[in-house]
Amino acid sequence: MENQASAAPMQPVGPTESGVWKKPWIAYNIIDKPGLRNRIWSRVGMAWLNRDGSINVVLDSLPLGGRIQLREDDRDRRTEPRGPGPLAVAAQESPE
Repeated sequence: MENQASAAPMQPVGPTESGVWKKPWIAYNIIDKPGLRNRIWSRVGMAWLNRDGSINVVLDSLPLGGRIQLREDDRDRRTEPRGPGPLAVAAQESPE
């Protein structure tokens, strides 16, 4: 809880004053694998903040390391399309 002040506060799930529904948070298990440059982010569930301040967490799987990170679902906010990965680029460049 030492980083609680720097984290964005969870908002209750439900309609806002404008009628738009707030999104639930996503639960991730972040895996460090030796030899990989990037971490693996595995979605393991969702979380909702209730009106009374309590939090519901629904897990689809349990991470072996026992650590879960909750993040806002920002997939709709990503505007830049992802390009092809390194294997796809290599396949396009290789002669047939």
